[in-house]
Amino acid sequence: MYFCNVKQGCKLALLCAVLLLSACGGGEKTDGLRRSRADGINREAFLCRYRDPMRCIELSDSALRYIQDSLPGYVDGQLRACNNKAFAYFLMSDYSNARTMLDMEDKLAHLRQASMQNGDIEWVIHQLVAARLLQRNCQLADSYRLLYNVEKSGVLEHSRDNILYSYAQSEYYITLLTLNYHYRDGKEADVRTLLAEVEELRPQLQVDYAQDMALNYALAYGWQSAGESLTALEYCDLNYGILELAGPDLYHLANTMQMEAYALRSLPGEVPPDTVLALYDEARRTFFDYGDPYQMLGGVTSTARYALLVSDTSTAHRVLREWLDMRGTWPPFSAPKMEVGLFDVLLRSRMASTPDEARRWYEHYVELQDYIKQNEQEDFALQQHLETLGRRSRWMTRTAMVVSLLLVALAVLTALLWFSFRRLRREKQQLEEAKRRDVERIANVETCLSVMRHDISPFIGYLRNPSLAPELRSEVLEQLLRTFDNIKNWTSLSIPSGLTFSPSTFPLQEVLDEVGRQVVSPAEGVSLRVEPTPLHLWGDRLLVTILLRNLVNNALQHTSLGSVTLSAAKEENGMVQLTVADTGSGMAAGQLEALFRADRPDGDHGFGLILCRYIVKKHDDHTRRGCKIWAESEVGKGTRMHVLLAEKQHTV
Repeated sequence: MYFCNVKQGCKLALLCAVLLLSACGGGEKTDGLRRSRADGINREAFLCRYRDPMRCIELSDSALRYIQDSLPGYVDGQLRACNNKAFAYFLMSDYSNARTMLDMEDKLAHLRQASMQNGDIEWVIHQLVAARLLQRNCQLADSYRLLYNVEKSGVLEHSRDNILYSYAQSEYYITLLTLNYHYRDGKEADVRTLLAEVEELRPQLQVDYAQDMALNYALAYGWQSAGESLTALEYCDLNYGILELAGPDLYHLANTMQMEAYALRSLPGEVPPDTVLALYDEARRTFFDYGDPYQMLGGVTSTARYALLVSDTSTAHRVLREWLDMRGTWPPFSAPKMEVGLFDVLLRSRMASTPDEARRWYEHYVELQDYIKQNEQEDFALQQHLETLGRRSRWMTRTAMVVSLLLVALAVLTALLWFSFRRLRREKQQLEEAKRRDVERIANVETCLSVMRHDISPFIGYLRNPSLAPELRSEVLEQLLRTFDNIKNWTSLSIPSGLTFSPSTFPLQEVLDEVGRQVVSPAEGVSLRVEPTPLHLWGDRLLVTILLRNLVNNALQHTSLGSVTLSAAKEENGMVQLTVADTGSGMAAGQLEALFRADRPDGDHGFGLILCRYIVKKHDDHTRRGCKIWAESEVGKGTRMHVLLAEKQHTV
């Protein structure tokens, strides 16, 4: 229910002061009690803007004086008071003072702070009052530019739970409806689209009784323009119901009666013309009592036009003459749309007293028509321009979406091709690796057979000799067994289905000691020395043991006098160099080059060194650290076999 009668006005102002505090926030440094008082005055001015515009102006002046004296930095309060005054002057058709207040707001605009709660909403209200003034002067393009700026600012898109926001949103739709159904004589489809949008938002546009009635009137006029007279009458009934609760309000009462008459006249045969004419005339007299020249002119024009329509010339002449006699009472104001209607009625009434008076009326009518037509053309051009921009924007948006989809599709296709390429390359690498393993397996078998034939043949020849001494036969058998052991180990390591690589970090000294216990006994006059070491090694302990055992056995086999030394030294980059040095017969350069090849000219070392090479390769495959084996030798000065292995596991 609405509780806004005169007796309750003061109580309502005090009750709503707290609400306006949130609607006019700002200025953290201002005194809270003083700000509340300024907000209360502004709130009271806001509530009486329609019922008593002059009182609204007086209260707004009081708020401005109080802020200037007590709160000079309270810009929010100043903006609220200026907007109140500007709207009240607009309702009184005092456009000059209304523009003065808007100019004052423009000067205050630079004082707005980011911390202000409603500075942006006050800017919207300022734009809407300016748009209303431009509409009155039929400057439709300029008016719509302001509405367009408000829409594009996005201020009204973010809902806020306060009265000021709802008021700004309601005023925006009232101003937009007025522009479309009155000044543009909007197309029915366009009006219906806008009306449907406002109807959907109607529940959140509640402000106070006066604003609700203003919005109801705008909706009624819009539906009437769309040919929905019954819907327009329903909104008139809503306003009559509000007036019964709110008390006297001449502005809204006159508007509602005039709207009702406009709707009833569109129901032919149902309402007597005298009833409709009586409503028009009563609305006209109420507008006269209210005192707004613009609304008075509208009441006179509507009443006289309908009187002529129903052939009541005397009533038409009476109300027109009354207006002509009074029009010098108010300051001049601009309302081309309303004035052209007046001169049209004057000409059709044939009440000119002289031909010169009729000619002046016609000239003024044509002048106004030309002015209105020119502004309508500017507005039409603006609408075409905005529509072109809209189409271009939609086209660019659609194009951007298509391009984005194509780019996404291209990216997906590229990713699929890349993954397919990676998969194919991986499969190719796997096939090449399988092929390499197959080739290596075949080579291993061929090498095994070749070396086996080469190394075993001498032993078999010795064993077939019946005159071979028993001690030599025993030594040959021992060498033959050692050769077969090397063949077994080598085939287990080099054939993929054989021995697995089991790496760990282990003390190197333990392996060296184990090798010293496993090798063949040195010949008389030959010593085996194992130099102690604190180093650790990363790799397969068993394979490293086999590696060193073979190297030491080979060294002992080819050393007839002197010593064989097994040692270890730490190298840079986390590597350990193992060395087996002997004082044997040594080797020529040609022998060194073919030392680790299965097709070397001599077969003195057999499978041992080939097995060593594969063990080192196994370690390098798992570390990628450059593990290698090589030999240094001089004829008559002995041989040094070197192996480079990793101290720790390599991490990437």
